[in-house]
Amino acid sequence: MSAATITGNERLRAAIVTANVTIEGLANHLGVDPKSVDRWLNSERTPHARNAEAAAKLLGADAYHLWPRLGERHRSTPTAQDEVVACYPMRSTVPYGLWRSTLANATTVIDLAVSNLLFLADAVWDLPTLLADKASAGVRVRIVTPENPAGPVTGLGDVFPSLLAVPGLRLSTHPGLRADVMRADDDLLVTTPIDGFTPALAPVLHLRRLGSAPMVGGYLATLDHLYATATPTRPATLHLRAVAS
Repeated sequence: MSAATITGNERLRAAIVTANVTIEGLANHLGVDPKSVDRWLNSERTPHARNAEAAAKLLGADAYHLWPRLGERHRSTPTAQDEVVACYPMRSTVPYGLWRSTLANATTVIDLAVSNLLFLADAVWDLPTLLADKASAGVRVRIVTPENPAGPVTGLGDVFPSLLAVPGLRLSTHPGLRADVMRADDDLLVTTPIDGFTPALAPVLHLRRLGSAPMVGGYLATLDHLYATATPTRPATLHLRAVAS
């Protein structure tokens, strides 16, 4: 019997203790049976990539530190299913704090392709301040909104006027924007439109990029295309102030 069999995964055990999370709490968070978590603790069993990444994020650890063999198992064979952290039937079933925490955890990239500005204003109440802080910390922030918004909202300046004055943000509009895509590093929250349904009733996917798996790659390519073909926003008021000064 090997030492690994006797002691189990001590790195995972230490991370669980440090994070003050129970086996049942971790299992509930991942949507798996507590027996699966127990096997990860007491054997050499390695979870699927999506569960490993989600567990590591909850525990504030690195998935490859907790499971060194994770890279060997998934390096060349990630699938689209592995990228799905969660799927919500409609926007109201998404944990409310997830919208803001996803952005708050970003360290390198934030991309917002947003057709529903009013919802974003409600879900992330301090968005201008949060994005300003991220941009000042060196995070690349890009925002694209519809060129001709539907309803009473006429643009980004109506919902988030202070964003127009934040340095370091790339703001633009696009005529073909329909879905809402929020990207923060490797995590995406994607609201997928359905003809005949209001945006509030559309399903939401929580995705996480894993290597070359195809689903997130498709959305990232779409985001790059949107920004490459969008029209930069140049607020007239800011230009006039610069001329007057």
